[in-house]
Amino acid sequence: MKKIILTTGTCALIYALIVLIMTNINTGIVVFTGLVLIVIIYGFWFDRLNKIVHIIMVMAATVFFSVISFLALYGNNHTTDFTEDVVFVLGSGLVDDEIQPTLKARLEQALLYYENNPHAIFILCGGYGARQTISEAYAMANFLIAAGIPADSLILEALSTSTYENFAFATQILANYFPDGFRLTIITNNFHMYRAGFLARHFELEPTYFSAPTPFLAWAGNFTRELLAVFNTWLFQT
Repeated sequence: MKKIILTTGTCALIYALIVLIMTNINTGIVVFTGLVLIVIIYGFWFDRLNKIVHIIMVMAATVFFSVISFLALYGNNHTTDFTEDVVFVLGSGLVDDEIQPTLKARLEQALLYYENNPHAIFILCGGYGARQTISEAYAMANFLIAAGIPADSLILEALSTSTYENFAFATQILANYFPDGFRLTIITNNFHMYRAGFLARHFELEPTYFSAPTPFLAWAGNFTRELLAVFNTWLFQT
């Protein structure tokens, strides 16, 4: 068992280091790397630890992998029928005002949706993050317009800084466009889809889903960060 734990931990650490070298450092990958180091230390001292430590580690690992697996499976459940009135495209952070792979995957999914339903209105959600001179919504609009979606099919929600605010501000905007209500689909990455749907229902929306994949190098950081965000949402609805 000790060898299995150390081998698994070492492989995960190599992956984390590759991510840290090749991508931008974020909270998720830092937390993931910290967890991997704890696993390696646990494996190194495995034979000398008390039984209660083993029980705690097994319980923690079970919760971690159970929630991650649930998010991955839930996020790959496509329910759109391409007849919705509105498409929520949820933002993700920019780096030096540039779109990153995670957000690009969402935008490419928006383009695919447009090919199947060019009559929908797209609301692009995302405000200003740290060291950004443009909003996420503005960067998203530039990408989609350059790819062929007409500007008059896009609504920018450029104030939000969280998924909760994405829905809070976007629903206020859309109430003016659709006073009699609207059908909605959500586009975001698979790791993020459960929480997006949870918050949509919190705002009395009944969305369908059109999930985007998560780039391989973004898996560990995004799923780890999302696990923490899901617990926060369950506890505080934010």
